[in-house]
Amino acid sequence: EKLSEEETATIYRQRKIDVEPVFGFLKANLGFTRFSVRGKAKVENEIGLALMAVNLRKYAVRG
Repeated sequence: EKLSEEETATIYRQRKIDVEPVFGFLKANLGFTRFSVRGKAKVENEIGLALMAVNLRKYAVRG
């Protein structure tokens, strides 16, 4: 019932544009499919490094 509401549909549509491409890029182009550490703090560090790599690649391409 909640998923069929217009407001919820709008949020999910926007999420596909904002969030999903970044994780798709991590998986497809950088081969990032699993974390290699355990613990919240270590996982936060690892995803931070992975997202930094994505941003650096974007920056390098724009040149």
